[in-house]
Amino acid sequence: MAGSPYMHFFSLLRGQAEGSVMFVPCYDNPVLYNIDKESVAGVPLPSFPKQSDSISLSVAGPRARVHRQYDDDGQQQLYVITRGNGDDGFFEVLNYRRTGFPWYGRSHAGPLWWSWKPLPSPQLYGPACPPDIGRKVFSPTAAAVVDDTTICVSSVDAGSACAFDTARGEWRQAGGWVLPCDGAAEYVSELGLWFGVEHAKRNPDHRLRAFDLSSSSSPPVVRQTWSYLDRLPGEWLTSQRHLLTLGSGKFCIATSFQSIERHPNSWGCHSDDGLDDDIALHDLTVLTGVEVVRRGDELHMINHKRKIYRLQDDFGIHCVL
Repeated sequence: MAGSPYMHFFSLLRGQAEGSVMFVPCYDNPVLYNIDKESVAGVPLPSFPKQSDSISLSVAGPRARVHRQYDDDGQQQLYVITRGNGDDGFFEVLNYRRTGFPWYGRSHAGPLWWSWKPLPSPQLYGPACPPDIGRKVFSPTAAAVVDDTTICVSSVDAGSACAFDTARGEWRQAGGWVLPCDGAAEYVSELGLWFGVEHAKRNPDHRLRAFDLSSSSSPPVVRQTWSYLDRLPGEWLTSQRHLLTLGSGKFCIATSFQSIERHPNSWGCHSDDGLDDDIALHDLTVLTGVEVVRRGDELHMINHKRKIYRLQDDFGIHCVL
């Protein structure tokens, strides 16, 4: 694949495209891979490039009558937020649905229809600055779907959160708080809670967090925090974490590491502030299966199977779906 692997974006689609993976490369047209049919189809170009750490959220769109004899099951919407400066406008939605014209019949849906739409960026403002400078807009760090029409986005750097109304296409300020996770939070209806993992950079603790986010207007309440993986030796630095929901409180947590060899910086000396020239030698990814269950009024995490992938020669796992 041409370009940096960190500029390749993957997403597992839901709803009417269940069982399909969308791949957005750095320079070429996106493609859709159907896992069951082992087929590939083209997807329209998005408005902006998508990085591998972009936050994606699936939301069920409104139902629509596409023909007087056919009422479809509604479209699915994939919202993608790029972790860049809020002024860059890297927020858009992919709408997709099955075309349902009468000649396909109600028992046989037609092909998928796709459409990207750019959206206004999250307004994650930092503290007030002097009038001649203005308020800085920070990059989003976490997001969650609160209800059928609201997406909550927060930034650790800004120390604030805002909410996006998917029906109106408008942002509003939610408050001076942040979501207690990094990336996309997953809602588990059986437990009535949201789940997420902590940020990876310079954070050796591997924790899964359950929190309540019943309203986008109120700060989330953390209900439980568990350690799902022991610390690795100091030369292994965490590079990324990703939470995958498997349904009914079951998760797979992908944690990636790099073994780092530290050399003197370009001035020929070691630095105490972490500005040495770090060289990544090997990549390591650990897949951890966990399950969260409710016993009475308490939540418990059960550790299941763990799989370790150690890779060399510039090969690494950049996305787990």
